[in-house]
Amino acid sequence: MKKKIINLITYLFTLGLGIFFIWLSLKDLQPADIEEIKLAVRQANYNLLIPIIIMGLVSHWSRAVRWRCLMEPLGYTPSIKNTFFAVMIGYLANLAFPRLGEVLKCTILARYEKVPADKLVGTIIAERAFDLLCLIILFFVTFLVQIDFATDYINSLLEKMRLNRAEGSGGYGWYYLGAVALLIALLIIFRKKIGAIGFIIKIKNVLLNIMSGITSFKNMKNKGVFVLHTVLIWAMYLGMIVIGFQSINETNMLGLKAGFSVLSFGSVGMIVTPGGIGMYTKIVQEIVELYSIKYSISVAISWIIWLVPTFIIIVAGLISMVLLPLLNKKTNAE
Repeated sequence: MKKKIINLITYLFTLGLGIFFIWLSLKDLQPADIEEIKLAVRQANYNLLIPIIIMGLVSHWSRAVRWRCLMEPLGYTPSIKNTFFAVMIGYLANLAFPRLGEVLKCTILARYEKVPADKLVGTIIAERAFDLLCLIILFFVTFLVQIDFATDYINSLLEKMRLNRAEGSGGYGWYYLGAVALLIALLIIFRKKIGAIGFIIKIKNVLLNIMSGITSFKNMKNKGVFVLHTVLIWAMYLGMIVIGFQSINETNMLGLKAGFSVLSFGSVGMIVTPGGIGMYTKIVQEIVELYSIKYSISVAISWIIWLVPTFIIIVAGLISMVLLPLLNKKTNAE
């Protein structure tokens, strides 16, 4: 009962956080900005929705194939069809209740493919571990492909923090360095007590899950297929963002570099709030503005980039809910 209350409070908090970021993103819009957004949306190239939808579905299909690769070492090879349906229904559930989708897609396969749900828990952990590893690599690549831009941005942040001394004024660099040194010293002195904190334990568990995911890769039969679909998943995500930029005249000059930035930082927003609501669009808006895109247009493109993939999940998830029992009548009868 206590765990359910904690989960409910966590859900309400993250949902409230998402709503707060929606307000934060839209609060400065002026009537002129709203008109610019309406004009940009009216003049958008909606033909580009076709490749975006195709790429979205390919990424979800690849995720289903990759998940199946993780099941093979356990001795289970469910059909791609049912695995895909389970993935889509899981995504749909995650839009409303984070982490429910992970449980739901395991129970779906347990029902229609006779795969024990408890055996699938390890595959979910391994899948998350690989995704986290991919996200870390993605951040590294994002920095490398636009190191000049990243350096300028970091320098601007340092200047705002007054770590760089301005002419005729004192900086606060030594204070920050001292604070960091003090923090490191405290971490070393109280490392045992800090290690017992629940939040730190969770971080340790995440790192252990990453290691277990990497270890499970050794036992995988189709390593090449797994890697191929992992790359394909993230390539499709990147392609959807870059093509999304092309849908509006004011952002069609943005390319792969901006796409990498949106994909890496935006993925964090998708994790924090249910379905990325509020947080994802706010992060994307802030990133797009760094590429000299005006505020109103950055708001418009951030919502377009979030709404289209969300629409794909809703429609494909609902269709999967209908087709799953219809295409498995024999299993239902049994």
